[in-house]
Amino acid sequence: MQNLDQKEMQKMQNIDELETVLYAGNLLLSSGAEIYRAEETMHRIADAMHIKDMDAYVTNRGIFASGNVPGKGIESRIMSVPDKELNIDKIEAVNELSREVCSNRMDLLYLKTSLQNIANMGEQNVAEKILSYFLGAGCFSYAIGTSFRDSLCAAIIGSLVGFYMICSKYRIKSRVLITIIASVLTAVLSHFCVAIGLGSKLSFIIIGAMMDLVPGVAFVNSVREFSQNNFATGQTLLTSALLTCVSMASGVALVEQLVSGTIMTPSVIYDIPEISYIVLIIRSLAAGLGTIAFALMFRVRKRHFVDCGVLGTITWFAYMICIRIWNNEAIAVFVSGFAAVLASRVLAVLRRCPATVFLMTSLIPLLPGISLYRTIYYLLMGSAQISMHFGKLCFLTAFTIAVSIAVVQQIPRNWTIPVRKQKE
Repeated sequence: MQNLDQKEMQKMQNIDELETVLYAGNLLLSSGAEIYRAEETMHRIADAMHIKDMDAYVTNRGIFASGNVPGKGIESRIMSVPDKELNIDKIEAVNELSREVCSNRMDLLYLKTSLQNIANMGEQNVAEKILSYFLGAGCFSYAIGTSFRDSLCAAIIGSLVGFYMICSKYRIKSRVLITIIASVLTAVLSHFCVAIGLGSKLSFIIIGAMMDLVPGVAFVNSVREFSQNNFATGQTLLTSALLTCVSMASGVALVEQLVSGTIMTPSVIYDIPEISYIVLIIRSLAAGLGTIAFALMFRVRKRHFVDCGVLGTITWFAYMICIRIWNNEAIAVFVSGFAAVLASRVLAVLRRCPATVFLMTSLIPLLPGISLYRTIYYLLMGSAQISMHFGKLCFLTAFTIAVSIAVVQQIPRNWTIPVRKQKE
């Protein structure tokens, strides 16, 4: 027993306290968390470990920190952040661990071991990934007004492209090349579906299948970083999203030039005022199911699926109702976006988890990724007027979502905490 205690003490002595703090922040950032969340978590853990004068500078690619470590004096550490692969399960796990550290003042060895266990979480089942691609493409395609037949084509193509994305992940190092090949594959398969009569509207099928490729995470995080005054990181994430959309548009434009040599007619989302409320509800439910598909893709814990689905349904229904009443894109995006952000904040308190769990998924139906893809596509095809139209729509949507997030962040935290929770 004494030898065991000595071994544990030796392990404790070999653990670097400040490096462990940075490791927690690294895990959050590499899993897709926001910079402010990584900073807050690192400061909380440092305080629990009695590290004084903790100061950190965090970017999306690196962490620089210094602090007065008990028994060691002032130390500094630098840690690079690997490429992001969204894993909300890891973000929630680190969040839970930080709360446990602050409440129980656990030993350093347990903290380090727990962080390593979180980092070593197994990869998602391939069948689950394919299912998420299938439902994400098909359901959101149907939600924006595509026919059931074209939505089915989009779902099939989305799952095939998803399988390619999974296989190419460790074989092709360039994300740009991966996205270009995926978009070429999407366009070729969409043409094939129309040629054999399985689908009818080419542009709708391509847009539906593209939903799985849209850089939604980069858009949401860039908007959130801008709202937190982290402009450098916001610009980096926005550039990443722009580069992804350029790759998507380039691949489709290449296929169009080779196959038909003509520009696709812009597909127009159905005229909402002419649609019955029953159809609007069905489309909203499809958006909710699509939101669950993205929750599965983003590794959200299954206990949150119902919340994510309901929130996605309400967000899209609110958007369409606002369009129906005011016929104004800015008002529709602001109202539905505000509701989604506020509900995410309340659910985060009720479910004792980061708001990211719900915000990343609930904003997917509103994100301007498809508009940005269309902007670049029509620009590449030489139709500047159509490109300008979608460019204005993209900017308006992104700006309105940013405003809705910023407004909710100004609401005092205790206003969004249910009365029952405040009493507890």
